[in-house]
Amino acid sequence: MIMTKQKFLAVETESQLNAYCQHLIKHPEITWIAMDTEFVREDTYYPKLSLVQIQDCLGQLAIIDPIKIQEAKKQTDISIEASSHAQTNSQDNSISEALTSLVELLCDPNTLKVFHCARQDIEVLYQLAHKMPVSIFDTQVASIFLKQGEMVGFARVVKETLGITLDKSQTRTNWLARPLTEEQIQYALDDVRYLAPLYEYCLKTLTSQQLNAVTEECERRLEHSIYAINPKKAGEKVKGIKTYKAKQLAMVYALAEWRETFAITHNQPKKWVMSDEVITQVAKRPPKTVEALYKVPHIKPSSIMRYGEEWIHLIDQVFTQSPEQWPQPTPKISSPNAQEEAILHLLSSFAQQTAIDYRLNLHSLIQRNDLLAILRNQPPEKPIFLGWRNLLIGQTILAILDGKKSLTMINRQIILTTNALHSQEKSE
Repeated sequence: MIMTKQKFLAVETESQLNAYCQHLIKHPEITWIAMDTEFVREDTYYPKLSLVQIQDCLGQLAIIDPIKIQEAKKQTDISIEASSHAQTNSQDNSISEALTSLVELLCDPNTLKVFHCARQDIEVLYQLAHKMPVSIFDTQVASIFLKQGEMVGFARVVKETLGITLDKSQTRTNWLARPLTEEQIQYALDDVRYLAPLYEYCLKTLTSQQLNAVTEECERRLEHSIYAINPKKAGEKVKGIKTYKAKQLAMVYALAEWRETFAITHNQPKKWVMSDEVITQVAKRPPKTVEALYKVPHIKPSSIMRYGEEWIHLIDQVFTQSPEQWPQPTPKISSPNAQEEAILHLLSSFAQQTAIDYRLNLHSLIQRNDLLAILRNQPPEKPIFLGWRNLLIGQTILAILDGKKSLTMINRQIILTTNALHSQEKSE
């Protein structure tokens, strides 16, 4: 490992990576690390991992350069192949093997990995070996309890909590280019240099209940189903199909599966060949011929020329299926009666005040149908009783419905209070 004048470790070979990761895992005083990645995903299906930045809890900074590590691995494999006249494994396997130690670090349960907006980082890191990291803390989730909103960017929360303004001039930089400039290096290091004190700030500021809620939320975000690629379920992610009937959904699912498989095979962005809007338009008014596809709004003529016959074949297949084979629409919730409507207004007022207090998008916090489902003792669509939502609103809604909590107005703000009768019963 090379110690540069910027006082960070530059990890650029497989042996250096092995040594560094083992150091982090085995050092008795290193219990957590701040971690971030830089990746590029402009013209590919899979994100290209470009950098991994780390600062351990003792203050040591490091930049892992996957591109240099992989290039060194390739050169080594070529040399071995030339000397032995034997074929090496595929390039993809070689690349994965070169970063095995990084995967081992990610999967070490005794080393907490601190991220900001962990989902993006996990998505690219998961693809290294299709293994889920364990033991993470997401400061973006923790920032909810700091009243920064649910999707707050790293620069803003650092500014508001630590009073530090970060340089964002390299946001659109080319992370695949080598050598890295000094500006790129410092920009990348800042993402962990200030992530570490932000994590410590969260530990000092949040209550034990809030920290537990963050931990629960982070565990939920480590579910394999979130990151595992399954073309057969690609239709579930297509937007704008909530009102579609079963046959239309079947077409959406068939076209989305084809698109996902094509994008994976050719390592291209999904939208390059067919957008969500095109899929929904085709399913809404199914064309019967290739020529009819040209009338679909925003469809690419070049794509029709290449794949139009395949798409029409998929549509025809749906028509030959029995209705039992089609995906079923989500059952519609019946309209609330007069009493339910009155209670919904009360609960909605509390939800909206909570969203204002914590700078949240109301629809991200909870929706009207979620409230109605809870009122009817049915499971809500959003995970209202898990993680941060449970602490902010889930348990309180149940307390209001049980008469244990009520709402009042103080200084023109809606405030939650404990009912006197319930408080008296509890003391007795």
